[in-house]
Amino acid sequence: MSRVKKLPDGWKRTALDSICDLQAGKFVPASEILETCNGSYYPCYGGNGLRGFVKNYSHSGTFPLIGRQGALCGNINKAYGKFYATEHAVVATPNTNIEVEWLYYQLIHANLNKYATGVAQPGLSVKNIKEIPFVVPPLPEQKAIAALLSTWDEAIEKTERLIQAKERQKLGELHSRISSHKANSIIGAFAKPVVRKVDKPEESYVAVGIRSHFKGTFQRLVEDPRTVNMDSLYRVKENDLILNITFAWEGAIALVKKEDEECYVSHRFPTYEIKRSKAEPCFIRQLIMSSRMKYDLSNISPGGAGRNRVLNKKDFLKMPIWLPDLEAQKNIGAYLGAIDNEIGLLKQLAEKYKTQKRGLMQKMLTGEWRVKPEIVNQYREA
Repeated sequence: MSRVKKLPDGWKRTALDSICDLQAGKFVPASEILETCNGSYYPCYGGNGLRGFVKNYSHSGTFPLIGRQGALCGNINKAYGKFYATEHAVVATPNTNIEVEWLYYQLIHANLNKYATGVAQPGLSVKNIKEIPFVVPPLPEQKAIAALLSTWDEAIEKTERLIQAKERQKLGELHSRISSHKANSIIGAFAKPVVRKVDKPEESYVAVGIRSHFKGTFQRLVEDPRTVNMDSLYRVKENDLILNITFAWEGAIALVKKEDEECYVSHRFPTYEIKRSKAEPCFIRQLIMSSRMKYDLSNISPGGAGRNRVLNKKDFLKMPIWLPDLEAQKNIGAYLGAIDNEIGLLKQLAEKYKTQKRGLMQKMLTGEWRVKPEIVNQYREA
């Protein structure tokens, strides 16, 4: 907000408690909520700090709910019934000259996390958010800004629904094309252990890690090799099959991407070359995401929870799999890979929309950019 030196005509500077009523939630026993239902209402609970009971919903009365754990929860539709905001929430009820959707976007833009206090469990309170500074345009312009920003929310939501639909399709196709087949081979039939041991670099280097839940590899820069308590590391190449023996049970297994080639891993990341006479990398990339893979990896990772569950590398090579002929592998890998590409493009589009929305919020909520007068006039009362 401080970037705006001179506000547009009709805009004013104020604090949060001047544009809305702030009410802290309080602890409400579940028994009190249930006793009040009397069969006409049903209980409503949520991690956003809302507890109560509702009869039916109306879009005519909404209010922002601010989570006291340091995040804005969102607009809550007020129902024809009673709500309780628990101790985990602060309710902001806007004044009559404040558009609720505009207030919602302003609260997002304010980055409420930085106002959270406390050490063990940082949280928000009425006291530490009431003086958050805002710049407020006239009500018609508030409505116009909120309407414009909501179009980006709609685009984001639509794209994310498409992503979810594609991901459901992918799960179904994985099951029908791979998981549903009986095992006819083992991992060791196509995976050959390889060791490319090298001395630890003396200068900064890039290490490869593996995300859990079959989400692939990632890179991280090790700026000071002296912080790594090892004298030797290992190199990886494109299409190597690698896994994290500590978290394999959680799906930490992947194929090395081209951009990961020549990066480093530790001894906890056993590496395997794919025998191209036996398997196609595009198929193996899909095979390791099949539902049976996580179950089998868990079975060969004995021990307690977390870091105590270390994969047995000998048992890994004996894991049963379904391995069709190379032509079938190519076809399956190409088909499922095409779905992955579609999901990737949709995720890029969603991120693009989110970036655009953040930029618009920065410009429009501060008055640096203005909505065209002819659009604002549509929101003026007759």
